[in-house]
Amino acid sequence: MAARVVSLSALVAVVFAVVPAHLDAQGMPSSLAQFVQQTIGLNQDEMNAAATGKPVVKTLETPDHLEVAVFGIVSIAVPRAFYVQRAADFRSSLRSPTRVRFAIFSDSAIPSDVATLSLPHDDIDHLEHCRVGSCNLKLSAGAIARVRASIDSAPSSPDSVASRYFRGRAVDYVTAYRTRGNAALIAYADEDSVTAAAQVFDAMLSRSPYLYQYAPSLERYLKNYPNDRPTDLSEALFWADDDLPGLHRTITITHEIVYAPPELPGCTLIVAKQLYADHYFDGAIDVMAVVDQAGPPGPPGQPGVYLVILRRLHFDELPSGGLINVRGKVIGKLRDAMRTSLGDAKTVSERAYANAPPSPR
Repeated sequence: MAARVVSLSALVAVVFAVVPAHLDAQGMPSSLAQFVQQTIGLNQDEMNAAATGKPVVKTLETPDHLEVAVFGIVSIAVPRAFYVQRAADFRSSLRSPTRVRFAIFSDSAIPSDVATLSLPHDDIDHLEHCRVGSCNLKLSAGAIARVRASIDSAPSSPDSVASRYFRGRAVDYVTAYRTRGNAALIAYADEDSVTAAAQVFDAMLSRSPYLYQYAPSLERYLKNYPNDRPTDLSEALFWADDDLPGLHRTITITHEIVYAPPELPGCTLIVAKQLYADHYFDGAIDVMAVVDQAGPPGPPGQPGVYLVILRRLHFDELPSGGLINVRGKVIGKLRDAMRTSLGDAKTVSERAYANAPPSPR
């Protein structure tokens, strides 16, 4: 089921040096074809499937058993500029069928940004028994103490008190991140050992030695935010409440970036960096690349793109083996979710492009 080990950097380094020397599979640049064959382990049938618009998904090996990495690729018959313009329209592109609600933080986060954020009632019930090292929600040690004190001393219902605390904390957290970058990220204290989200993210980047070489402007910004911001970059910080099948509702805070590095002509990167999750995840990063095809497989004279995704998730626990192989089940769900995401991206993008008014000549 798994392909050989691959890092985010390898994806950027090899796949996105787009050199359309010849076509290996209906418009696939030769560098991309080489990467998916030699590093990901796709065979010719899988490459042809991706080229003809069928999502192809692979689970990748990782050195950390708590981390899962999933790769996916599909061709989409729309121009890169069209796809990227829609992706950068965050108020539309961040919507999804499983997203209960979300909101984008203002340039200076304010209370109205989180007005609709609320915790599920069963999470709040668990907070009354929450302590450092044993908590159903992923919180820092300080947050556990403060939210417990707020609930214990409040005359009103625990639901309103806890949700009000989380709304205020989200505003403070985003403000701190915008000032201090990764140094402001949470240290989760819900398990026996404390896990710093910044260290998890740094570990993901440390396993990506080629990222600095091939896309240094992106690597510097991800690592040094808010410093070293490239020009011509679109970004948003947002919170979301997602209700995925078979999982607990999860509230996350994410930093999303849309950027075409000058080092990588013919490619736009869309990066989603998790800043916080109240369940399951110590860290997560999605790197999506929209890569120009080397030929015109779409409308006459109109080149399309390959959509390539590498999704890396670091879980707080992920038992494997035995009667209940949680890791195996999670991997299966992530593969299914990746295949669905690719298929939806293709269908929605091509439908929107077909219905778009013609460009003025």
